[in-house]
Amino acid sequence: MRSVEKVVTIKHRGEDDAPWRYWVTRPVGERLAMVEELRREYHGWDHETEPRLSRVYRIIRYS
Repeated sequence: MRSVEKVVTIKHRGEDDAPWRYWVTRPVGERLAMVEELRREYHGWDHETEPRLSRVYRIIRYS
């Protein structure tokens, strides 16, 4: 299991707001698409290897 290193950055109000200002101007759908892309990148998944719930089959033969 990967461990996550804790990172804390202290900033003052108004300092380095450029990324935030950019993303608040983007439509909600675009922001959500980027969050999904970052999530997939973090987990190393693509559409072919995305984990899914396993299916359970039970075959019953009636006599």
